[in-house]
Amino acid sequence: MKWVKRSMYKHAPVILVSGGLILWLITFLIDRYYNYNHGLVWMPFVIIQMIVSAICGIMIKKFYQQAQTDILTGLCNRRYFHEELSGLKTKAPVSLILIDVDNFKSINDTYGHITGDQILRQFADILKKDTRGNDIITRWGGEEFAVILPQTDVKEAFKIADRIRGKVEEHVFSHEEIICNITVSVGIASTKNEADIVDTEQLFKIADEALYKAKEKKNFVTVAEV
Repeated sequence: MKWVKRSMYKHAPVILVSGGLILWLITFLIDRYYNYNHGLVWMPFVIIQMIVSAICGIMIKKFYQQAQTDILTGLCNRRYFHEELSGLKTKAPVSLILIDVDNFKSINDTYGHITGDQILRQFADILKKDTRGNDIITRWGGEEFAVILPQTDVKEAFKIADRIRGKVEEHVFSHEEIICNITVSVGIASTKNEADIVDTEQLFKIADEALYKAKEKKNFVTVAEV
C-alpha cells in the first residue's frame, strides 16, 4: 500500500490528466451514441479541465517531494529514511551506513554556520557521486547522514564507505575565501547472507553502535554484522 501511495504522488500529473481524458472520451462517446453532436461545445471545457488537472498534479508532486527532501542538502530527509527503513522488505544481504562529520561543531564555531552549511552541501554531493542509483541517501540530522544499501553484503558496503571516507579526507572544502578539510567517521551494519527477513530496528541499532566506536578514533570505518 505504501508503494502504491508513493507511486500515485510521483505520477500525479499523469494520473489526473489521464483521468480527464477518460472522462472526456466517455462524454464524447455518449454524445455520439445519442447523436447530440455537442462535441465541439465540450472541447473548450475539456482543454481547461486538462490544464487545471496538469497544474494540480504538478503541485501535488512538488509538495510530496518537498515533504521527503532535506532543504539544505537536497537529500532524503529523516522522515523518508524512517519510511524506507521500516518498510524494507527485501531479503538479505542489506547494509546500512551511518556517517558523522568529525568535530563539526568546531567548524561552525570557527567559520560560522553559513560556511558549515556549505560544507554539508559539498559533502552531500560526494555522497551522491560515490553511491549507487538504488542506494537511499539521507541527512539524518545535523552533521549525521545515513545510506541504505539494498542487496549489499558487508564487503561491498565497506568498499563504498571507505571510498566515501577517503574522498572526504582528500577533498578541499571551500566557501568564499575560507578553505578547510574535514574527515568523517562511519559505522556499518550488514545482515548475513542467510537471513531471510531484515530486522531493521536491529540493523539501525548495530550501525549506531559501530558509528560510536568509529567516532572514538575519527576518520575511521567500523563494521558489524547483524
